[in-house]
Amino acid sequence: MDMVKGIRKCIDYVLDTKSFVLNFDVGKPTDQALLVAKSIRGNERGPAILIHGVMKRSGTVYVGELLGLHPDLYPYPNRVWEIPFLPLTGDICKVQQHFFFLYEQNTDKIGENDFLPLFGSSFIAYLHSFVPEGKRMLLKMPGVQYLNYFFSVFPYENLLILVRDGRDVVTSTVRTWPQIRFSHACQRWDRSAKMILAFQAHNEDSGYWLARFEDAVHDPAAFVKEACRRFGLDESRYPYEKIESIPVQGSSSFKDKEQGRVRYFVPKPAGFKPVGRWQQWSAWQKWIFKRIAGKSLLDLGYCTDLNW
Repeated sequence: MDMVKGIRKCIDYVLDTKSFVLNFDVGKPTDQALLVAKSIRGNERGPAILIHGVMKRSGTVYVGELLGLHPDLYPYPNRVWEIPFLPLTGDICKVQQHFFFLYEQNTDKIGENDFLPLFGSSFIAYLHSFVPEGKRMLLKMPGVQYLNYFFSVFPYENLLILVRDGRDVVTSTVRTWPQIRFSHACQRWDRSAKMILAFQAHNEDSGYWLARFEDAVHDPAAFVKEACRRFGLDESRYPYEKIESIPVQGSSSFKDKEQGRVRYFVPKPAGFKPVGRWQQWSAWQKWIFKRIAGKSLLDLGYCTDLNW
């Protein structure tokens, strides 16, 4: 089973391009669909905070645990650890296309993307059923597939896009899953970074936060305060004294010796530093990354030139 999963993961890294198409001219849901979607998700609930990391190994686990300490947030309702819902956008669009195909007379009666907010709000309403009154949901997903559709699928929720230095992401990826080739990990990060950069260019005034994992590591208290400001949370209610007790979760530095799997909930050792591990790369690895993803690294502001 693990071998099958590994093969599927490799295939996904190499072949998944459709969910990263940079098309921001897709039709928007109709006002009627948006109105109904708001009713479905419920007007009494504050917006959920959805963390979408650039890809796996981008720090969504740590940032989720960090923000999840806020008493007004309820992380991972019903223990739904990840929410791979947005990546299903293409499938939802296919369902609506098939709906029209079966009865073409309906084509001009329903907006071409109206299924998106109806399905998304239904999913949010379902998760809300596990959340205590007065709490806001905190959800996460290490991926930005179909990010260009986010506000069509989740028009009433908050978005936190989490980026991480692609060099460290690639390092962590190949250490965690040795079956993934170095160049394929570089391609996946570049693909994801381009999606984020395009999203940023087309949503300059929209309500989202593009945050860095490194900032959460270097100054977690400041990171929390900025999150509270952006998402309407009371920063004075946050238990800052608990930050240092957050364990290391899912780091590629801690693997089970027998099974080779990443270990979770490891007490943070002194001097633990998940930033800058790429500096051990060979000249050949640096050349490969620069050739594949160097421009995206520059565009995200992680370096000022490629002379590293």
